[in-house]
Amino acid sequence: MNLQQKIIGAVAACAAHFLLGAAANAALSEAELSQLGTTLTPWGAEIAGTPDGSYPAYTGGVKPPPGFDPKSGMWPDPYPDDKPLFSIDATNMEQYKDRLMEAQMELMRRYPTFRMDIYPSRRSSWVPEFVAQNSLANARNPDCRTSADGVGVYGCWGGTPFPVPQNGYQAMWNHLLFYTTPGEFNSSAYLVNANGATTMLLQTRTIGDYPYFNPAQKPYEGQGVYYLRTLSTTIQPTRETGTQTLLWYALRYDVDDQRAWSYQAGQRRVRLAPEFAYDTPVAQMGGVLFFDEINLFAGRMDRFKFELKGRQFMYMPYNNYRMHLLPQGDPAPLLGPHHFQPDKVRYELRRVWVVEATPLPGARHMASKKRFYLDEDSWVALAYEGWDHSDKLFRLLLSNCMPDYANGGMILGSSAQVYDLSRGQYAGVQLMMAKGGYARYGWPPYPDTEMTPARMGGRGIR
Repeated sequence: MNLQQKIIGAVAACAAHFLLGAAANAALSEAELSQLGTTLTPWGAEIAGTPDGSYPAYTGGVKPPPGFDPKSGMWPDPYPDDKPLFSIDATNMEQYKDRLMEAQMELMRRYPTFRMDIYPSRRSSWVPEFVAQNSLANARNPDCRTSADGVGVYGCWGGTPFPVPQNGYQAMWNHLLFYTTPGEFNSSAYLVNANGATTMLLQTRTIGDYPYFNPAQKPYEGQGVYYLRTLSTTIQPTRETGTQTLLWYALRYDVDDQRAWSYQAGQRRVRLAPEFAYDTPVAQMGGVLFFDEINLFAGRMDRFKFELKGRQFMYMPYNNYRMHLLPQGDPAPLLGPHHFQPDKVRYELRRVWVVEATPLPGARHMASKKRFYLDEDSWVALAYEGWDHSDKLFRLLLSNCMPDYANGGMILGSSAQVYDLSRGQYAGVQLMMAKGGYARYGWPPYPDTEMTPARMGGRGIR
């Protein structure tokens, strides 16, 4: 029995239970709930593909390829024989404009060398059965909701909180709470300036822990107040070796706050870092990335109004395993003078949720508008474009994401292309290149004692 059969079978077995309860999610009708496990996956993706076959039906995701060793930290491409179906560049982009972002087309106008190679669509993402069941429970539970202003989540646990989102805040919470497992990844970041010169920004080792998906964690108690905890340690450059950043992301931003600490090896002290939020530039990223652009969006939603624009088909990066098998320390095969090398990036036709964000009255932010594109199969943000206060495009982020075919969900920290359109420069961040293995996942939850400021500076990373 394949994974799809297991999921659908489990859903069918309990469908009556979920629909017979007198109380339904206040935001969802019984008709909407009945779609989950029938026409929709338990976490909200449309199971059907397109009639012409250009976008396949969901059949349970991808299995590990032959020879995969989870202890190696290496993730071979499960689709090694796939070839591009066609390519899009400045010469033919008008033909495909309905499925292109404005920022993608802007890159094509600026750089005739920018090209998107379109591969067959592979619906490779999947989640374990307990996440599917928890997603169904969240959909049914009337106490699974956002706060009145949308910035906090209550009563949801262990699965997609809003499989049938009713507004932009719910959709963005689905992104923030996408499924992944505890683990670690090694990564590098490089900046390419307007003249095409490449500078290594940093190399880090990051560990991540997801209390929201820990079955042993009491919801909204202790570390269950936070949905994600990450600890990053700088390896290079030498002057920054040992610098650490610890981030705790809160579930209830209406009553709690993001917590951030910084450890400077030279000073040997830990300090609170409340400025690590919103549009504060990440100093180690050369100023091209804001803290709320980590993973394309992270942190509080209290400065924007988030509007759900619906689903549509777009050409998005996906299944970029081959990119992450490039040699660490040699960015030349990947980073061109103005953009990622086109032959190293896999794009596919994807069905995505579109969310548009505009600042609330009186709120300060560098962006006057943001537009996010969320993968329906995983809820991960695949792309984001931003406009400044002159209504000019100033930012494009593309996630070079990889589904975790061993454990389910997406690999936390998949690399991103970060384009600073106002200054004509870009960065490759969290490039998980393959020296000694770059990503190990599926670990047990980290003990609370390992993800605290008291352990910064004095702990190693396993």
